[in-house]
Amino acid sequence: MEMTEALAATIAAVAPVVLLVAVVEINNNRQHVKDIYEGVNRPFGVARELFRAGEPTAEEAAAALRSLAQSPARKGFWLLIYVVSAVFVTVMLFAAELRSLAWLANVPMGSSRDEAFFCLIAVGAGFAWVCFAPVLALLVPITGRSFAGMVGFRDYWRLLRLARQHRSESVDGQQVPPDSPDMRQE
Repeated sequence: MEMTEALAATIAAVAPVVLLVAVVEINNNRQHVKDIYEGVNRPFGVARELFRAGEPTAEEAAAALRSLAQSPARKGFWLLIYVVSAVFVTVMLFAAELRSLAWLANVPMGSSRDEAFFCLIAVGAGFAWVCFAPVLALLVPITGRSFAGMVGFRDYWRLLRLARQHRSESVDGQQVPPDSPDMRQE
């Protein structure tokens, strides 16, 4: 595989089209990404506020956990994957466009083989992302572990432990082991 004038011209024509479609896709999802981001951060803000005033009571901890269960924090992992892949594909397509234009302008770059390979990978990744990112958003259920559980924010975990402790001390006056099914994270 070598960079030829035909390949460079094709990349120079195709990369901006794929990049435009990717940017439109990203722009269409901007508000959705913002909503998920704010929802993912909500549990940490609630936990932080509870601990600012000292140790929360059992009722406060239970009420906070009930409200946090409604947050879309479980979508945080997929949000991260989406954002990182969007940035990666956008940068690759932009670089492929510049490299193909530079090759057409006879600007010395790397070897012809390396340039052709990079441009092929960049446009291929761009096509794949433009085709599969929306499809995956439809097919992948956003039901994984919570983003907070993956990242391990201290106050959020403290709140969970405190709620478990209060629950184990007050379930019908009986002790419930912290690892019983009703005390585990989902």
